[in-house]
Amino acid sequence: MITLLEPPRPAGLISGGFRYQERVTAALAEDARRVTVHPERLHEHVRAMREATPDTTIIVDGWFADLTARQLPAGVIPLLHMQPKACGWAAGIARAVATGAGTATAARAEVAEVALVHPGIDDCFTPRARCGDDAVAIICAGTISEAKGQRRLVTALRDAQTPWRLTIVGSTTAAPRDVERLRREAAGAPVTIREAVAPAALAELYAEHDLFATLSVSESYGMAAAEAAAAGLPLLGLDTGELRSFGRDEARWLLPVDADAHDVASALQRLLAAPRALRAKRGERAGGRRTWGDAAAELAAACR
Repeated sequence: MITLLEPPRPAGLISGGFRYQERVTAALAEDARRVTVHPERLHEHVRAMREATPDTTIIVDGWFADLTARQLPAGVIPLLHMQPKACGWAAGIARAVATGAGTATAARAEVAEVALVHPGIDDCFTPRARCGDDAVAIICAGTISEAKGQRRLVTALRDAQTPWRLTIVGSTTAAPRDVERLRREAAGAPVTIREAVAPAALAELYAEHDLFATLSVSESYGMAAAEAAAAGLPLLGLDTGELRSFGRDEARWLLPVDADAHDVASALQRLLAAPRALRAKRGERAGGRRTWGDAAAELAAACR
């Protein structure tokens, strides 16, 4: 039995990390369970579990390291969606699981054994015919914050000569000040800001757009971009996380992480200026579909 401990989910937060944990435990069925634990009670809860069910493998959400600002309980297996910022979190840790290559590389500096287990792709993200109006439609999905680059994307689009519209989808609870700055920047522009939606609804939105764009400066993996590529959308982004591996080479344009405003605006203008060519890039995903069953099996193997 695998028990995955996670902190309470903040109200309104829809994140890739929580969805990853939901999906892999569901795929493992009766062999795994998720338990919500308040960060202050994490160590106490782990001790009690070991006394009551000593054969249980205990995985803990790596977010606990930052929420508690102390080392994680010795012997647990952290599930790292990003590298913890806290110091000393890995003092008693021998094994960890990372969901992205960048996080895995960083974690190996502190943990002897780190398994890389990428996310799966929900079945709803599949290529379908484009629907909607004639304006070049761009979509950006992810928690709204300065680091994710939504405001910078709006700024880069403002002077574009070709008709366009932008849909931004993401949780607005993590950084309210950043959300307000985004709303001010988007005022008067053809920009729609939507709260995060369920995967099936996001897949429907992808069918109404021509391009997935992200200016996130730091990704461990890039789940939203991976899902967009699985849905057949071309991708424009910064060369971070594992975006280089998503979709087809001819439908992916990546800029350096330190690209300036002119570079970003120029790249967008080139794509907007040739809408037919851009729409022709929509199509079948590259390679086979990675399922959540694949991810769950790899996670279970890493625990063994």
